[in-house]
Amino acid sequence: MQAVILVGGLGTRLRPITYDIPKALVPLRNKPFMGYTLDFLRGGGIEGAVLSLGYLPDPIQRYIDERGDLDGFSVEYAVEERPLGTAGGIKNAARFLQDGPVVVLNGDVLTGMDLRKAIELHRSTGALATITLTSVEDPTAYGLVEVDHDMMVRRFIEKPSPDEVTTNLVNAGVYVLEPEVLEMIPPGREVSIEREIFPRLQERRQLYAHVSSSYWKDIGTPRSYLAASHDVLSGAVGAGEGFDYMDVHRSTLIEKNVRILPPVSVAEGCEISAGATVGGRSSLGRGCRVGEGAVVEGSILLDGAVVEAGAVVRGSIVGPGARIGEGAIVRGLSVLGARCVVGEGNVLDQGIRINPGVVLQPRSVSF
Repeated sequence: MQAVILVGGLGTRLRPITYDIPKALVPLRNKPFMGYTLDFLRGGGIEGAVLSLGYLPDPIQRYIDERGDLDGFSVEYAVEERPLGTAGGIKNAARFLQDGPVVVLNGDVLTGMDLRKAIELHRSTGALATITLTSVEDPTAYGLVEVDHDMMVRRFIEKPSPDEVTTNLVNAGVYVLEPEVLEMIPPGREVSIEREIFPRLQERRQLYAHVSSSYWKDIGTPRSYLAASHDVLSGAVGAGEGFDYMDVHRSTLIEKNVRILPPVSVAEGCEISAGATVGGRSSLGRGCRVGEGAVVEGSILLDGAVVEAGAVVRGSIVGPGARIGEGAIVRGLSVLGARCVVGEGNVLDQGIRINPGVVLQPRSVSF
């Protein structure tokens, strides 16, 4: 069985990080997200995948081509000339698929579900399509899916108000589709599988559901991306054999009186100066520098980020090559784009986002 991975989106919810890095390659514990996606499919018995690409396809292809551990797992690329939507992207990838059912996976889903069980359920019902569902704490933030006692999908409810909530089950972004479903998708135009294809299948009583209670996270927003990073660092998902809560590369330069608190991941070539603290649930990409007495807690620093002396970064995302000046504070789910500069003494908070290359003069912003 093959899979189609939908990774053609712009990643707008995760900007400014995705101006420079496709969402499929944002790192979790210093491993590109696409790596977890491929591991999930291979663990589920899938033999190959077609990547439905659109935005920034080259770095994704380069990452796949440079991997040396796929062991016969085939990867093809279907690049969209223009956005085709979720169903259109599947249709565009169909020319690479063999005859038979196909697994489709949204490219921003991190999950520990048992894919083999979903495939087995699909085969047992004889349905044209099976959609995986997961439960969430706040149903009003998602489109909901109602099912009957046989797990046949009854109806879809788009982001309901609190008094409209009848279930807490949401689309988990993993599907098993028969070839007939791909034939239903009109070619050459933008088509949504959620809004155009699934409702038709539901009306024909050919859409079933598989409910998973396993770990699931949509990494598409700064909040959920940071939460997913914390979960991967703590081993809640994706923890293989020999998992290490203190994943610090041997090349890291660590000076005196440095505190490194697990779980943490520090990539090669990093420097952590005297008296600095790198707190639990933090990830530092290649070549990051943390200055004297600086603090990094619960944050993601991408490759080459610099936190100068006395600066504090808490619960935030710092893009590649960004620099945080002396004594500056970056907290509260702030997101800094690539190569931006936060001058000394600035205080960033409340989810502020700074675009790539922007320079904030010293002491110009304070929340």
